[in-house]
Amino acid sequence: MKRINSELEKELLSLISQGEGYNIEFKESFCDEVIETLVAFANHKGGKVFLGVNNQGKTIGIKISKESVQKWLNEIKNKTYPRLNVEIEIFNFGDRKMAILDIMEFPLKPVSFKNRYFIRKNNSNHILSLQEVADIYLKTKNSSWDFYPDKDSTLDDLDQEKIFKIKNLIEENLETKLGDNLSFLRKYSLIVEEEGKEYPTFASLLLFSKNPLRQTDIQIGLFQTDTIIKKSKVIRNDLVFEVEEVLEFIKSYILKEYVFTGEPRREERWQYPIEALREIIINAVVHRDYREGTHSQFKIYPDKIIFWNVGELPQGLTIEDIKRGNKKSFPRNKSVAEIFRDCGLIERYGSGVKRVIDQTKEYELPEPEINENSGGFDVVVYSNSIKDTVKDTVKDTVKDTVNLSENEKNIIKHIKNNPTITVEELTQRIKINVRNTKKNIAKLKQKDLLRRIGSDKNGSWEVISE
Repeated sequence: MKRINSELEKELLSLISQGEGYNIEFKESFCDEVIETLVAFANHKGGKVFLGVNNQGKTIGIKISKESVQKWLNEIKNKTYPRLNVEIEIFNFGDRKMAILDIMEFPLKPVSFKNRYFIRKNNSNHILSLQEVADIYLKTKNSSWDFYPDKDSTLDDLDQEKIFKIKNLIEENLETKLGDNLSFLRKYSLIVEEEGKEYPTFASLLLFSKNPLRQTDIQIGLFQTDTIIKKSKVIRNDLVFEVEEVLEFIKSYILKEYVFTGEPRREERWQYPIEALREIIINAVVHRDYREGTHSQFKIYPDKIIFWNVGELPQGLTIEDIKRGNKKSFPRNKSVAEIFRDCGLIERYGSGVKRVIDQTKEYELPEPEINENSGGFDVVVYSNSIKDTVKDTVKDTVKDTVNLSENEKNIIKHIKNNPTITVEELTQRIKINVRNTKKNIAKLKQKDLLRRIGSDKNGSWEVISE
């Protein structure tokens, strides 16, 4: 039993003052709920249970006999599988006793309590579904569902031409040779041998099936309002190739204009950054939970696009983690993700959403919204007002307007302060790239708010009006 000195007391009081959280729990006495919490901690990042502390964080003390600790340890081992080993420390806290039960993250998850599985989320324990149990187990084994064989299928169910196309994409991207189709499938674990017979994995069927699979369905529609649907289509294709098919459908129903940049050729500008849309579609295809049998749903509105995809957030990952892209992500379909990565379609697991956010900001659009919804996720991409675009046609001119973007206002401000400022200097001060600086300058010229006097090298800028 430890007697608390002033330094340790201060440390414990600091921990208690933080309140219950993802790795701290308070209990007045030892009970089954304590073991449940230890299991939830073991299935997450580990944690501590304070005995003798009430829900308000007040130390009330606990009665402890000589046999208490061994009794608790035995009870924890008998009610958990795999059996948990917990460190228990008893403290004299003034005239009261307090116990701290400390558990580390368990290496082989998930751990059960009375044949039920729990995980810690925020400051409470959540029971895991059978699907979540399977996902945690596969993650622990560094595997995923799509690595497993479909024993109801054979290698004859795979389309050799589709395999050849993907193999070529990877060979070109990685500058390597992968041999014939069968060698390629074996190298990427897309076929599994059991009892002398080879079976296609779920990933290889999603990627190369001769017959299109309903599992890959993406329902996409053009919406005037939530209740008025102008066009609807179900896209059923192999995963890699349906990305471009979806994107082409979207491009048919979003707006496009020509932007004058001062260069000999005009630039096309779509209503949304196309690369950001492609990234969202790829993320949906790679991370979708194909076991659910629920198709993805994409809705195109006049001023936004909603991408809904089935599949809950991986354990230990938050929406903020996804937005920042700075936390390692475990792909739901690891085998599929590996193919997309080696084809050059994704760069790094977990960074796609951050790139989308960066691209929309650079495009001067609102930041996309990401929400958990109906067992999946919504990604909502918004456009600006559509005053400068014409549907189904390409503009030859840009309308004049005094409604300036923040970048345009900053360009005017810096030019007023320094009429000889260069494009490169403007780029550095506004913190956008050169391409977008030139595009904003071109817009200001079209609005008759800015003009260049003299040569590009020795001339200067003149602000005409605001």
